Amino acid sequence: MLTIRRVTLLITLALATPVVLSAIPTEAFVARPEAKTETAPATVAGDSYDDSAIWIHPTEAAKSLILGTNKKGGLHVFDADGKPLQIVNPTAHPNNVDVLYGFPLNGERVDLAVAGCREKGKACVRVWRIDATKRELVELTDGNGIAVFGAKKEPYGSCTYRSPKTGKFYFFVNEKSGGYEQHELTTTDGKLTAKLVRTFKLDSIAEGCVADEETGVLYAAEEKAGVWKLDAEPDANTDKTLIAKVGENGLTADVEGLAIYYAKNGGGYLIASSQGNNTFKLYTRTENRFVGTIDPKPGKLGSPTDTDGIAVTNRPTSAAFPNGVFVVQDGTARKDGQRFKLYAWEDIAGDRLVIDPNWNPRRKGD
Repeated sequence: MLTIRRVTLLITLALATPVVLSAIPTEAFVARPEAKTETAPATVAGDSYDDSAIWIHPTEAAKSLILGTNKKGGLHVFDADGKPLQIVNPTAHPNNVDVLYGFPLNGERVDLAVAGCREKGKACVRVWRIDATKRELVELTDGNGIAVFGAKKEPYGSCTYRSPKTGKFYFFVNEKSGGYEQHELTTTDGKLTAKLVRTFKLDSIAEGCVADEETGVLYAAEEKAGVWKLDAEPDANTDKTLIAKVGENGLTADVEGLAIYYAKNGGGYLIASSQGNNTFKLYTRTENRFVGTIDPKPGKLGSPTDTDGIAVTNRPTSAAFPNGVFVVQDGTARKDGQRFKLYAWEDIAGDRLVIDPNWNPRRKGD
């Protein structure tokens, strides 16, 4: 028979005993991948490479391409393992680059590379058609490119967007003080044209951006503040929410490149370059909940520092990257030129993150 004294003792012991819920992680996830390989060096010494984009071949994964900007030169084209194939527009000085799939041009669907360029005396965006057969870029814009900011302010960052609501194609471009322009890409008489459809502004220096083509959201990095989230549709308001703040979860200024790892049913991750501590922060695509950190090991190729642009794909690109690849600009100022480092997604994901090589960036009919 329990006495009042014994009951009191049992309650006291129960309250003093800690409850451990083993199913709830108590520490942030940290991935320590080593680079599998790296691209050929930049053709210009010093701070030259900046951003990258990954293009997935429509039928043969091993023929996919990596595009890399050289802000002191042109747009570089590499194969899926980083070997150089082509340099286009060597005086364009592109800063950021992105890819659009399935753009309608002259009765067919083509893939585009879009880059903000800082060539002397011009503030413009240039567009190239990606030839899947020859694996090369062919420029669609004329000698002056698409003028942005009245051709008076240098483009800093840029990214593309295909609306899930209307199917229309856009690019966003920003300048140093945080001003943004959104342009719609169309064709007139078989030629590529662009129309300014919206402007807005962040409070200070902005560069990296990425648009989610399923959720219709734009993520915009403000270097000293963090990552903003706003509606990517041209007729939407410009209200924004700070979903990742500098100083929280190790996010350290400057906040630079942004990329999205897509997975089915809204899964996947937003990835941000935390330049101040040479790491990359992971957030869920839907709730933007902090997941963890990518902190690359030095390995035989060294670890990246001062990273600007990043790119990621869930799709297989070569035998070395059967589950996707994460491409990182290495800002280390080597005498023989900077490089982009390539990481296998499974080396990042381990058993903690989603691996979904089946989600396809191409829509039906592209």
